[in-house]
Amino acid sequence: MQHKVNIMSRSSLNIALLADSRSFGGIESHIANLALGLEQSGHRVLIVLMANYGEHPVFDANPKLRAKTIKLSGGVVELYNTLDKLSVDVVHTHGYKAGIIGRFVCRMQDKAVVSTFHAGERGSLKIRFYRWLDRISAKGHQCISVSQPIARELGISSDVIQNFVEPATTKNVSFGGRQLAFVGRFSAEKGPDTFVKVAASMPEHIFAMYGAGPQFSSLDKCKPLNMCLLGQVPSMLPHWQDIKVLCITSRAEGLPLVALEAMAHGIPVVSYAVGGLPSLIDHGNNGWLVEGHEPSQFIAALTQVMQLSQSRFKLIAQNARKTILDKFSTSAVVPQIETVYRQALGG
Repeated sequence: MQHKVNIMSRSSLNIALLADSRSFGGIESHIANLALGLEQSGHRVLIVLMANYGEHPVFDANPKLRAKTIKLSGGVVELYNTLDKLSVDVVHTHGYKAGIIGRFVCRMQDKAVVSTFHAGERGSLKIRFYRWLDRISAKGHQCISVSQPIARELGISSDVIQNFVEPATTKNVSFGGRQLAFVGRFSAEKGPDTFVKVAASMPEHIFAMYGAGPQFSSLDKCKPLNMCLLGQVPSMLPHWQDIKVLCITSRAEGLPLVALEAMAHGIPVVSYAVGGLPSLIDHGNNGWLVEGHEPSQFIAALTQVMQLSQSRFKLIAQNARKTILDKFSTSAVVPQIETVYRQALGG
């Protein structure tokens, strides 16, 4: 305990962001943003991946992140020795596997640990069991939920700290795109089938889908003529300029980073009112929320959006970007996470 108190007096911390990851997704984007944001705040940050699945599409793609990333072989003993050797002050876990194992190791080493809970979807029976175990084993530890619905589902004490992004520079903001886009995993909880139905009902508009997943092949076979499936792209940065509206047809969510990224680029969002999205979208002012879960409701809402005057649409797009700058930027959110680290060290 005295060791933790001594650490608290330092302005700079040694932080390990722990995850088990092999692909591109919301958690990976969050970790990348957090690592860079913490470094800007003067902390020493390492990204520790619990297993080595080869080239990582997020952490190896960015030279700054690559230099901070350590890939282990999946063993608990190796994780124990690595955290001990690196003299880590705080371990911040992301995802159920990192949470369960990371907290066990940190308890053995008397290290401060913080766990962020990201997911809002239920998943398979196996995934639900692991998430239940993750929640149970997190009791008594410092926890962060990325949305109020996730905090309620968690059922234990947690700080609600919403996702964040580094806002796009002005030169990367464009209000001239034409695509109505889906960006995410092609799996049932994300509702890509609903998006395809929406596209089929609005043949006068251009629809695009970015991402990959188990439903990709089946959707590719039944997509309408006004839709293109662009697959998994290394980065959305070159593609935001082509998008007019981001459509979120998810059946369950936390607070999706893709919504923040789109809004940061001046792209408003049309979404079902699920998860933490009502805390982000002010209906009719910086985007649009769709009540219910029927495709017909989404079609009606999106049709109204596409009938807006150019000046009204641009104002909403500008409001979307301002929302991110004011409330969901790195500078606004990272200090809140630093406070949780200090609380974990003081506990």
